[in-house]
Amino acid sequence: MNMKSVTRFLAALDRAVVLVLKAVTIALFAALVLIVTANILLRIFPVTSLHWLDEIVELCFGALVFYGAAGAWAGKAHFSVGDWIGNRLKSERGKVANRLLIELACLAFFAAFFAFSLQITLRTMEVTSVFQIPRKVVYSCMPVSSAIMGLYSLARSVALGIALFSPTVAKEGE
Repeated sequence: MNMKSVTRFLAALDRAVVLVLKAVTIALFAALVLIVTANILLRIFPVTSLHWLDEIVELCFGALVFYGAAGAWAGKAHFSVGDWIGNRLKSERGKVANRLLIELACLAFFAAFFAFSLQITLRTMEVTSVFQIPRKVVYSCMPVSSAIMGLYSLARSVALGIALFSPTVAKEGE
């Protein structure tokens, strides 16, 4: 397998991961809209009760937030306060070094978040009250999403590191 086919494979995998995360996020949002709408309508027209509402909303909302964040991180669509340090740097190498430091800080955060969220997920023995869904399922979105974001930060850090030490520094390591 040559480098070009590895690059093509990784690009296809990247597109697939972003597509799946977007689809999951949209599906979870749609489910939340339907559940909340049903709850509102059932308060106006009380024909039945949604006694299970809280645990499904908790499951959907948590997964929506974490998988949505992972999708935004993977697709570079996350919000930012701006690159006010990088814009003040004169050299491209300095800008790439700045971006690398930021990416490494993000990687450290994702690694710590992964470790702690995995520990919480594996330790819990509780189940939800109505559907008896293991809390491990509810919490699993945290280590999975942090692993995804960590892998993306690792890949970006490697690319930035290569760019930083290359004879001709590419803009932002891309």
